[in-house]
Amino acid sequence: MYIIQTTTAILIAFLALLAWSEVRNRLAKGRSRSKDPEAPDSPRRFPQIAATQEKPPRDNSTSEAPTVVESTELRAYKQLYYKLHNLEQHPGILPECRELLLSFLSSTISDALDDSGSTILSVDTFSRESLNHFLKAKDVDVTNRWEEYLARRRAGGSREIFGDKEEAQWWLKQAAPVKYVDGAWLGHINKVTTPFKYRKITKNAWQVMSEELGDGDLAKNHVYVYRQLMDDIDAGLPAADSKDFINPHHKLDQTRCWKAAVAQLLISLFPHNFLPESLGFNMAYESLPLHLLKTVKELREVRLNPYYFELHISIDNADSGHAAMAMAAVADYIDLVEQDEGAEAAHVAWRRVQAGYILAEGLPTTPESPSLKAETDGPFPRTETEAALLDIFAAKAFVAHKIHCNSRLKIGRRSLVDWLEPKAFADRQWQQGFLHDLSNCKPWVIKGDSEKSRLVKELSWEGKMFGSFTQTEVDVVKAWIDELGMPVQTPRPDPIVYYEFTKQSSNVSTAAASVDLDILVDYPALSISKIPTPLTDNEIFDDAAHVEFSLDESRLRSFLPLWFTSPTLLETLPSVPVRAADAFGSALVRVLRAQTGFDVEGQGVAGMDEVQRTDNGESFGIVELGLEICGRANISMPANVKDVVAFGNAESVAFSKWMISLSMQWLAQRDMLIGMAWGFMELHEAVVKLEKGKALLSPASAQTLGDIARRERAGLEVCKKEILENEQRKADFEKGLATARRATRKFSA
Repeated sequence: MYIIQTTTAILIAFLALLAWSEVRNRLAKGRSRSKDPEAPDSPRRFPQIAATQEKPPRDNSTSEAPTVVESTELRAYKQLYYKLHNLEQHPGILPECRELLLSFLSSTISDALDDSGSTILSVDTFSRESLNHFLKAKDVDVTNRWEEYLARRRAGGSREIFGDKEEAQWWLKQAAPVKYVDGAWLGHINKVTTPFKYRKITKNAWQVMSEELGDGDLAKNHVYVYRQLMDDIDAGLPAADSKDFINPHHKLDQTRCWKAAVAQLLISLFPHNFLPESLGFNMAYESLPLHLLKTVKELREVRLNPYYFELHISIDNADSGHAAMAMAAVADYIDLVEQDEGAEAAHVAWRRVQAGYILAEGLPTTPESPSLKAETDGPFPRTETEAALLDIFAAKAFVAHKIHCNSRLKIGRRSLVDWLEPKAFADRQWQQGFLHDLSNCKPWVIKGDSEKSRLVKELSWEGKMFGSFTQTEVDVVKAWIDELGMPVQTPRPDPIVYYEFTKQSSNVSTAAASVDLDILVDYPALSISKIPTPLTDNEIFDDAAHVEFSLDESRLRSFLPLWFTSPTLLETLPSVPVRAADAFGSALVRVLRAQTGFDVEGQGVAGMDEVQRTDNGESFGIVELGLEICGRANISMPANVKDVVAFGNAESVAFSKWMISLSMQWLAQRDMLIGMAWGFMELHEAVVKLEKGKALLSPASAQTLGDIARRERAGLEVCKKEILENEQRKADFEKGLATARRATRKFSA
């Protein structure tokens, strides 16, 4: 009896201490609403709020700043996210990136093979008809499930994406890492190093990304639109490519969102090795998902701006939008492989497209709203420590039932008194809920750090609950808290799953991952030895108008490598979508569109109209015009940029390689690259003005080049105006301009 009375008294003290902490916080801070998603009043802590409508009291105490503890997995994805946004500063991560991409592919393929539902695997052998049938059936399924959702809501069902406005704001913020890489899965898809036979396909895929970037119209840029939404809800997030963005204090802790964002950055990183996977990923990602429709409806209900999500519903349509464009790119690719390499190679290509599609389908991109998160069906208790802790609280619950029943203190969704009701506590789901809420009750429990957890301090010597738990019981509490910070051990899948599924040899990857990369063939080739800067004379010429060209074959062969490799100067910009989400970056997107041969930007979206232009041979850019120059000069038609560079002499070859190398150093060399692009824009203007006897192009193609040059000048003028406001940037620009002008004169006449 004495023991029971003593334990009861100690538990009373425990409850009183917690209650006093609650009262003190309220007196100090009033009832202001915290925006901290990790705070005790956050939606992350109340999995049943939406269902019960029970609002917990606010705790805004700043006396003990919570320590943010991230899992090893989350930290790893955040670090990689940052490095992929700043790739030139971290070239050593490329082998790790390839390994992780293969791991993602293998993992999602394994899951898909175990799924008995209707997946892309149901299209065992490719044909346009079978693929079209599958995608249409998928759209019908989404439509049917959308109607079922609407019926549930009309019948009084609650929201299914987030519970209330506060949770919707949390959800939108947590999704930012994914939304800030919108389009990145196509970021490297159409390089000058892409084999020319694939350019029609990769250009059409690049057009999808161009539209994600607003076609150079900042107001239509998807990342910019989402950033405005973040400003609307006062998310307080820095730029996605900054080191601060991955700082734990922003509480962006949804691991699945970071993982999906990293996957989008990775799938396009090796465009020549994983082209079919990129096309398959694009086809899946541009199809209409059910959650997008739900999100728009529910954002309207909580009076938040749904425009970003409405934009994707309309632009991704399967008739003329991104879904149709993505399917066309896949179908054209498979047909081309079959035409060039035969049916067996086409089947391997189709399996690789499926692998990319499965990757996009298999990685959730949205946060899990805590109030709607279903309880896990896995084994419970999950560990021996968890079982021991539950035994301890079950024993204490019998003794302390209903003591201080007037206390308003809550741990998550219920008061402590209610949690410890003996009959209720005997229920398995009740115990799961209690441990979930207790584990998120800061500062009482700091996951992974028992020494900083207030609960342990109060149970220890000089704490107000010292003696209420035996030393053994305190050790169990400490062990449980420490285990909360340990990462879930999920072994990385063996890449052999991917190779077996796609019917490839794993030797393909070994060769592709070699450090001995050819900058004219491989991308990215950041680990190559530094190429010396050619043409170091910095003499600045007034313009390139008086450049004289010779159709002499030997001179033309030295000139062509510069012509074909010059579009590489700005190519790196859109590989990181956030770089294009301002006026400067948008202007460069317009320049890239002109150089690639896309039509003049209009008020609307080109969509399939641009695909049809390309298919009809109407989309001529710098590369296509270069191929015409080869034909008119009776030079053998090159298959890729390596063939072109081989035309040149030693100096011309060195300069072309140097330009490609420089283009991969965007962060350090941006203004010099823009200066060089200006110099080649002047070259294009000079070629247009050549007299008939010296013309390199037909009259119609010369007119096309003139249109390209005008658009280049308009876009580059925007950038130049900003650059000239800073003396150092101006010097870098002029250095690039001088280098390009000198190269033009040296190799053109």
